[in-house]
Amino acid sequence: MAGGDAGPARAADLPTLRGDHQPYFSAEVTIATVAEGQPGLSVTVSIPYRDLQWLRIPRGYAGGAEIQVSFEPHDRGREYGDFWERRIVVPSFGLTVSPNAVLVEKRSFPVIPERYAMRVAVRDLNSGSQSSAQQSLTVPDYSKIPLGFTDLELGLVDSTGVFLPTPTRRFGYEVGRLAARATLFDRRSGPWPRNYQFRYRILDETGEEIVSGNRGVTLGRSAEPVVVRPGSTDLFLGTYSLEVSLADNRSKVKVDRSFEVEQSGPPPGKEFDRVLEALSYIADAREIDALRALPADQRARGWEEFWRRRDPTPDTPRNEAMIEFFRRVRYAEQHFQGAGPGWRSDMGRIYIKFGPPDQVENHAATTQSPQLEIWYYNHPYRRLVFEDRDGFGRYILANPSAE
Repeated sequence: MAGGDAGPARAADLPTLRGDHQPYFSAEVTIATVAEGQPGLSVTVSIPYRDLQWLRIPRGYAGGAEIQVSFEPHDRGREYGDFWERRIVVPSFGLTVSPNAVLVEKRSFPVIPERYAMRVAVRDLNSGSQSSAQQSLTVPDYSKIPLGFTDLELGLVDSTGVFLPTPTRRFGYEVGRLAARATLFDRRSGPWPRNYQFRYRILDETGEEIVSGNRGVTLGRSAEPVVVRPGSTDLFLGTYSLEVSLADNRSKVKVDRSFEVEQSGPPPGKEFDRVLEALSYIADAREIDALRALPADQRARGWEEFWRRRDPTPDTPRNEAMIEFFRRVRYAEQHFQGAGPGWRSDMGRIYIKFGPPDQVENHAATTQSPQLEIWYYNHPYRRLVFEDRDGFGRYILANPSAE
């Protein structure tokens, strides 16, 4: 902590809340300051138009939602928050199913420093269906901290430099325009304006630094928002964290926010060959050979065509086939053991090809046989037997003909 004896001011990396069923929504919760010295909760609720029910009216189509935000202090038994309705009318049916049309509502609530149980609920005004999500969070006492950050808000910058929040924290090909809105409060004595050096870093799932840099800013007052845009964000699929701190060797003031890249171009360099090896589990050998033969300057186009052929919803911006494939690869990497990476193991290969099994049986080792794990798939039926032959958890497929 620079400029005081209090501990570091590091806001929590709260996960994005997601509705449990129709109408599906996402809610980004950030801890901020709504007045000098007073903390607050900012909640941004996003509901895709296509997840709402619409009624035909003379002017077009009508839809809407009731939104409820509540938070209950720990051990106090009293609930705070608000609920409100938002009704909208669109002129054409096409807008009701557009993948880019989203109903966004943002509210801020002053709160006291406390631990809260928070709940967000959304009810479709036409269908009556309701979904909800909840989490626990702790609001720090900013009044005791002379210098620090409130939560980061992630989003994109448009061609004019305007910051556009992305409450879902899920990005695709547009991740090159990634930016964060940071709010620094400084209650130390002295005149304004003041100059600061912000340092930003993007870390991957393993904590390795992918992108870093500094940005100088001048703030005219405490708690003035500033947009920080990393220099180069050509990121491959995966989970990342954007960290912003004060570039001061004495300072421990920093804040971070996790995000996901769901779609991207091909990975660079040798990683491209590694991905092709994993892709061979689900693709025809001729497709893999064609991708491998592409010159470096044509890989992006070939990659895009490969996944376009597998996109189950080509009219939407998300390619669910690509997202699911790399989810399976990451899961295999983290959960299975083999002579090399987890996705190269027999279990990893089967998981990537067929997904999670419908049923799993475990059989302890005996004097006659090693420990067994049997995976069952129902549609179509498959029974795959894995043996832990060396006793170290490196399971080998014992009946390869079943694959």
